[in-house]
Amino acid sequence: MCVFATSGILRGTAYIKLTSVAPATVNSAQAQSTLTTVRVPRTVAGTASTIIGLAVTTECDPLQRSSRNCRCLPGYWWNNNFCATLQACEDDGFFGSLVSFFLPPPCQCLRWTSSDTGYCQSLLSAWKVSKSSTLPSKQASVGAKDDLTVSFSLAEGATGVKWYLLRPPTWSEAKEIRTGTEVTLRQNGSKAVLRVSSPSPDWGGEYICRYWNGNALQEWRQEVTVPLVAADIVQTPSQVSVNCGSPDRVLLHCCIRNRVNLVGSEDPLCHSLILDPCPGSDTTYRCTFEGDGLGAIQTTVAVSVIQGGDLFCPGENLQGRWNATKAGRMAEIWCPEGREGTMLRSCFSNGTWGAIQNNCTDKELLSTLHEAQLLQAGLGSPQSEIPWIIEWLKMEMRPSQNQKIYPLDLLTLVTTLDIISQVALDSNMRLESNSVTDLLYAVNWMLDLDPETKWSEVQARRQSAGSMFLQAIEDLTSLLVPPSAEFSMTLPNLELQSSMFNLTWIDDFTKTFDTDPPLRSHISREELVEVVQREHSITVTSLVLKNMDRILPGHYGAASSHVLGSLVMSSAIMAHNGSVRQVDVEMMFGLWNTTYNTEERRIAQCVSWNHSLLEGMGGWSSQGCQSSSTEMVANCSCHHLTSFSVLMSAYPVPVNFALTFLSKFGVCATILALVVCLFIYGLVWTSVVKNKVSCFRYTTLVNISFSLLMGSLWFLGVFQLKASQENRLCVAVAFFTHFFYLAKFFWMLVQALMLCHQLIFVFHHLSIRSVMPAMVVIGYICPLVIAVATVAAFFPRQSYLNEAACWLSFRSKAIYAFCIPVLVIVIVNFLVLFVVLLKLMRPSVSEGPQGEEKKALLGIFKALLILTPVFGLTWVLGVITMTSDASQFIHYAFTILNSLQGVFVLIFACLMDKKRVRGGLIG
Repeated sequence: MCVFATSGILRGTAYIKLTSVAPATVNSAQAQSTLTTVRVPRTVAGTASTIIGLAVTTECDPLQRSSRNCRCLPGYWWNNNFCATLQACEDDGFFGSLVSFFLPPPCQCLRWTSSDTGYCQSLLSAWKVSKSSTLPSKQASVGAKDDLTVSFSLAEGATGVKWYLLRPPTWSEAKEIRTGTEVTLRQNGSKAVLRVSSPSPDWGGEYICRYWNGNALQEWRQEVTVPLVAADIVQTPSQVSVNCGSPDRVLLHCCIRNRVNLVGSEDPLCHSLILDPCPGSDTTYRCTFEGDGLGAIQTTVAVSVIQGGDLFCPGENLQGRWNATKAGRMAEIWCPEGREGTMLRSCFSNGTWGAIQNNCTDKELLSTLHEAQLLQAGLGSPQSEIPWIIEWLKMEMRPSQNQKIYPLDLLTLVTTLDIISQVALDSNMRLESNSVTDLLYAVNWMLDLDPETKWSEVQARRQSAGSMFLQAIEDLTSLLVPPSAEFSMTLPNLELQSSMFNLTWIDDFTKTFDTDPPLRSHISREELVEVVQREHSITVTSLVLKNMDRILPGHYGAASSHVLGSLVMSSAIMAHNGSVRQVDVEMMFGLWNTTYNTEERRIAQCVSWNHSLLEGMGGWSSQGCQSSSTEMVANCSCHHLTSFSVLMSAYPVPVNFALTFLSKFGVCATILALVVCLFIYGLVWTSVVKNKVSCFRYTTLVNISFSLLMGSLWFLGVFQLKASQENRLCVAVAFFTHFFYLAKFFWMLVQALMLCHQLIFVFHHLSIRSVMPAMVVIGYICPLVIAVATVAAFFPRQSYLNEAACWLSFRSKAIYAFCIPVLVIVIVNFLVLFVVLLKLMRPSVSEGPQGEEKKALLGIFKALLILTPVFGLTWVLGVITMTSDASQFIHYAFTILNSLQGVFVLIFACLMDKKRVRGGLIG
């Protein structure tokens, strides 16, 4: 399409058919890209007409079976005559009807049965208007708090109100206006009101409000100009250095974007000032531009003069021409042709150049990003614009020998995808398979980019870039409407499989991906039946992405000490009313053949990517997922749909034969020793309990032994059962192990408190009847409260259990409900021992227990002196092995001490009590 202007007043449109020599190799985006290389305005030879715009309006598929599909590109439409007589595209049975239901109206794509097709016209030309009225033009106010408001009075009973904007310079492509992030549309009775917040120059043009008055289409028009703003100033440095001693002329330049109301045909318009004579000192110059009806805008340029003796960085050619710059100043040059932005370089105080800060971005990518931003703001139709933008991105990302993608280009691409995905979801639109195919080609090439030189710098500029990229891929691929019941696509860096289900056909969704390593996704028929009965028809999509381990960080909770152990798989279910998230999905992830020490293993944890974690940076979360794994495969069961993978713990856990044997042998020895200990106490109880202190002493020892025995018995199931939140026996094992191990320490605390009381509060005598209930409360009720509170707090969030054993989870901080009480008790016991030791070293003649009671207290002291360090050290080593890269020695020490605690109790708290226990046995 060519847009002509005659004598700058009358405008018209001519349509030209372009036929590609190789149709399969050229699409509309490439044709439009070629047209942008033609410089306009261009005078038509032999006429008074000037071509002021070139655009592609219509794209037709190759002729197949005597018909072809022809689509209108963004901003264009088939006229009502064609719409009334021709069949809509993709009208093939049930699936074609479903596509037509979700995709744009029929007048966006028509099926032509003749070889000679028509042309899409401007949205405003496609329908005949019976009445058109125009209001006087107005100028918008610009400012952070200024809004642009356009309102028209409508005929009574007006329906189907739509807004459009014709923008200069071509005034031919009408953009539909809808409610967006910057646009608010409302209809108050007989008045239609449009409001744009903080309007930019993009919102200048002719506003058109069309509506139906009965069967008559009527419209209002009003032209709105936006004054010049700071964003119009381009290619103007904020500061320059000049060397007055140089023989070259000293020039200052300031430029502005050429809007239609400015004079001249060049873009940008630039003004040059020769500094003659050269200023004698640092000076600031002001450049002012004025436009007809656009007001004025000004900018300043600070000139730093290099005087004799001043240090400066000499001019040089490096990625461009850097002029001599005064020390301590910043130099600035423009990006090369085809790129937009500036390159900055500091001249240090010693007169040496710093590194170049390249802030250049491909102009075409920036233009596409700008169109996406306007679409998000409310200018343009998502149904037509988004497929076009995706097609354009595919063309821009196509690998070529002459094209090089820089980090800022990649960040621009990611931002564009993020914006159009948000717009697509907000518009509740769906994407045809050819648009998703274009998207996947672009994503495939983006995944191929070097992470060290591209993605790392992108994430340094914007930490959430990787999460944004994944979110956009998830959202856009979930909008796929397959051309048939099954659809799949395989590219070097990704693989997509999709199925469509409805009330007449439904089955299990089971997809196997022939990747390295292999993956499988499964959603049961029972799960899908429930969704289909509610939504009537759904599309289920699974997408596997490679190389995401190089893009997504290993953030897991507050730690980053994990590595991705497999590929990333995204699953989604899309229905007419939006996405369905809460569905049970079973997945199998093959693990990468990373070579580890054969005596070590790494824990595999099924995780999903949570985009909201870490203040929007995103991170991995195990919430809602259960894991079971072997050396080569991880099986995941999750209760929601998003992107999943497997994280491998960064710290290997020794699992050699010696440790396994020591652990099993030690636990058995502990259980046997505690049974013997309790049996002995039962035999000698009447002979050893001769006073209140001895009663308190042996009561605590018996309960310590009993708690440790029960804890050890439950501990046998910790590593024998499958760790899963759904495994109630596993949860019970973790609960009772937690409770009885805590009870052991709380009875040690009771022992310490009794010792402290008897030695310090000598004249305050305690009765057995009053003390025993308090001992039971501290020894059993307190640990029971902690254990119950822990399971109540973490189990509903699916974060109670450790990923590898039936024990408290470290990742969710549930383990702190054990570590913190134990640490506090160990510290208190050591303080008590210190106080008692001082008391024993300075005995008082007038006070203190005497005779049998003193011997009993000394027995308590000796037991605490031995058992507190042993038990405390054991669990200090346990925490180290669970939270850091512990050495083999630490693992062996923890295994031996933990598994032989009962033996220590038997020896030091029972058999070494010569006078009482051994005497009672002999007697």
